[in-house]
Amino acid sequence: MKITHVISAQFPVAAYGGTERAAYWLGKAQAEMGHEVSYLCRPGSEFAFAKAIPLPEQISDITPLLPPGTDFVQFYSTPSYRCDAPYLVCIQGNGQAGEQFLPNTVFVSANHANRHGWTEFVHNGIDLEDYPMDLGKKELGALFLAKASWSVKNLKGSIRIAKAAGVPLHIAGGKAACWHRGVISHGMVGGQTKLDLIQKTEALLFPVIWNEPFGIAIIEVLACGAPVIATPRGSLPEIVDSTCGVLADSFDGLVAGLMKRKKFDPEACRARVENHFSHRKMAEKYLFYYEKIRRDGKLRDGNPATPKDADPEKKIYYQDY
Repeated sequence: MKITHVISAQFPVAAYGGTERAAYWLGKAQAEMGHEVSYLCRPGSEFAFAKAIPLPEQISDITPLLPPGTDFVQFYSTPSYRCDAPYLVCIQGNGQAGEQFLPNTVFVSANHANRHGWTEFVHNGIDLEDYPMDLGKKELGALFLAKASWSVKNLKGSIRIAKAAGVPLHIAGGKAACWHRGVISHGMVGGQTKLDLIQKTEALLFPVIWNEPFGIAIIEVLACGAPVIATPRGSLPEIVDSTCGVLADSFDGLVAGLMKRKKFDPEACRARVENHFSHRKMAEKYLFYYEKIRRDGKLRDGNPATPKDADPEKKIYYQDY
C-alpha cells in the first residue's frame, strides 16, 4: 500500500512532540511491513524510510501534492482542505467544548474515544530499539517528564509527592523553578540527553489532574525498565497495570507507590510495552482501519464530538496531590 502521512511538523523531531513522534514511529513500522511511505510535512524534513514532501502553509486541495497512486492518507488534525484519496484522522489531544470531528476519526485510547462519543481508537506505540534498557544506570530517583509549564501535568504535586517519599525528583520538559531541595531541573531535553534520563530513572512520577489522552512518556519509561506511579486519569488504567506501576487517587497512595518503585521487575515493565504498545502493534491496528475505510468508504456512521459542557480548561480533577 502507498501511504502518505500529512502533518505540519519537521522531522526528525528534536525535543518535545508526542504527536510527531507517534507519526514517525507509525510510518517507520509501515515501511518495515513493506508499505511505501511518504510524509507531507515541513520543508527540511528527512526520513531514512520514507519520502519527505514539503507541505505549503496555505493550501485548499492536498490531492495534487500526493504521490501518484497514493492508496491512503493519514492526518493528525482535522483537515481544512480537500483530499480526494481515502483518509483517516488521528486526534491526539482533548477537544474543545462542542468540537465536532469527521466520521473517519480515531482517538488514542478507549477512554479518549469514549469521552468524544466514539469507540474507534489506536493506542500509540514506540520503536523499542530506540529505548534500550540499561539496569546499571538506575540511580536518579523519580522523573517528571512533561511540559513543566502545563498545570494539568501537575509539577507542583510531583514535587510534594517526591519530597514526602524522600526521593530526588528530576524534571525534564521545560524550565522549572527549583528552589526545593532534592529537585533538579534539566529544562527541555531531547535525543540522547532525554534517553539518558529515562534510562537512569527509578520511576516516572505522573500525577496528572486531567483526562490524559495517552501519554507517550509513560511507555518510553516502561520500555527502559522503570515503573510508573500515576493517577488513574484518562488512558492511564489502559496502560499501567499492577505488573508495571501503581495508580493511586490520593496523595498518600502516590507517596506509597513511589516508595515501592524498586519492587517492580524491569523486564515486566518492558514486556508491557512489547506486548501492547510497540510501533508494530500500532501500525497493525491502523492498517485494519485503513482497509475498513477502503472497503466500506467510511469508518462508521455518525460523528465524534466533545460534549458541549466539557471543561474549557480541561482541568477536571482538583484533588490535593
